[in-house]
Amino acid sequence: MRLGIYMGWVGHENLGDEAMYSFCKSRFSSLRWSSLDQLVYQPNIPQLVRRGSRDFHHLFRVLKEEMCHQTRLRNVAVNNLHHLASIVGREVGLLGGGTLINQSDSLLKSYVTVRNRTKSLVPVFGTGVASPDFWSAKVDWKDRRKEWVTVLNELPIVGVRGPLSKNLLDDAGARNVVVCGDPAVAYHSHYAREPFVVQSGRPLRVAINTGDCSGNHWGNLCDVEESLAGLVHWLKAGGRQIQFIPVWPEDVSSCIDLARRAGLQRSAIGPALTSHARFLKAIETVDILVALKLHAAILSAAANIPCVLLAYQPKSLDFAASLGWDQFAIRTDEITSSKLIEIVSLLIEQLPSKKKEICVSMCKLSNQFEEYCRNIEPLLLGRVARPNAEINPIRCKV
Repeated sequence: MRLGIYMGWVGHENLGDEAMYSFCKSRFSSLRWSSLDQLVYQPNIPQLVRRGSRDFHHLFRVLKEEMCHQTRLRNVAVNNLHHLASIVGREVGLLGGGTLINQSDSLLKSYVTVRNRTKSLVPVFGTGVASPDFWSAKVDWKDRRKEWVTVLNELPIVGVRGPLSKNLLDDAGARNVVVCGDPAVAYHSHYAREPFVVQSGRPLRVAINTGDCSGNHWGNLCDVEESLAGLVHWLKAGGRQIQFIPVWPEDVSSCIDLARRAGLQRSAIGPALTSHARFLKAIETVDILVALKLHAAILSAAANIPCVLLAYQPKSLDFAASLGWDQFAIRTDEITSSKLIEIVSLLIEQLPSKKKEICVSMCKLSNQFEEYCRNIEPLLLGRVARPNAEINPIRCKV
């Protein structure tokens, strides 16, 4: 068995990161995958004993948690298994989805470390590229695109999330970059041939996704919340049904605050949908989504549910451009209630045609991603590509 090292922000109950990692594990299921975080885990037994001697309750909590979940024990076992695999040359790496390229010096070092550890090429999995236009305002951030281009140059092909990411690497000298799409677009395959249904005889259902951006966003989130509150009042006046969909536990409080400001009941807010399966099940009953979080928008599009993107970072515009959906994306530092209402109103007016349009675009994008997966598969599985392998493209029911 070959073991895979997945580089990405997983294990934190964040919808997008977990959705991309889940697809990686299912698409390349012949490998046994572990996250890089699991492999850098080192139990500090002396520290635990010292603190436990001073704080028995802390030691009790740790032991109780370990008895229930065995997280530390599993990490130790995974580390030992990977150590053996690395010795016999059965270990490979993958730079996962998310905005990881050019994001930080530590990520670049991690990529090089995994490359040297596995002694094999480390493909890129629809990764986004951090834009200097946004991140240069952050303390200690440095534009390292040229360094990334150098280490990625040995790959036959580098697949990134969207055209903005491709342009950023091309401008730094890359010549092997293609737009393959975000890994989460692959979930569209289940919905590609579903009939396009615009429900009649009931109020239009609009879902709103908002939440915490960890301080990394364009503009002021208070202005975004104010604009969303104005949108909710407008939707209520028009007799539409409204529900809030958080996709990370940290998002729930933001949804509660917005619902309270808009005069909606607590029942309008569901629990955080942190798995793609739960999110997709919930979104199936919705007509339109207004989304702050990127992967709420991507998975909505996967299920043929048109979405308005509140672009809090360039990555949202990157996805919109990959889908040809720029008309329905607005930066959070440019948002007002009137602009938001105008965009949502336009989407409502064109809803039947836009459901078809988004399916056609997602079929194209998910086929691009599958083709890319076939290109990097030999690097992960250690096999020669089969040039005549049968490909069944995804086609929508239009």
